[in-house]
Amino acid sequence: MHATDDNDAVSAAAAAPAPNSAEARLQRTMKIVVVALGVLLFAGLATVAGRIIYLASIKSTQPPPAPRPAVPPEAMLRLPPGAQVRSISLSGDRLAVHYEAAGLEGIAIYDLAAGRALTDIGIKRTAPD
Repeated sequence: MHATDDNDAVSAAAAAPAPNSAEARLQRTMKIVVVALGVLLFAGLATVAGRIIYLASIKSTQPPPAPRPAVPPEAMLRLPPGAQVRSISLSGDRLAVHYEAAGLEGIAIYDLAAGRALTDIGIKRTAPD
């Protein structure tokens, strides 16, 4: 039974008509295109991997960040008595502290480089129109 299956496959292959010259040329061209695209795919992947390795191995060309001046230990931000801090925001060398004290709100701005308070901005809430 096994031998008959092999004979049937061989006879089916022998019975198939041979491709004409145009089909043979088309098959050859398609094989070349598939191989060329495969080579391009692997070359592109190798290029990407090589570039990642290269960029990961070189030193940074950016200068190191400038050291920040230290805030003096005696620096203090004075808030009204009983003030509760609602939020703090840092931008560069400026520290903004949003606080609430006795029903009033304000924002105190502190210069970290100079170690002194710059201003205190009061916030007045009004009823909507």
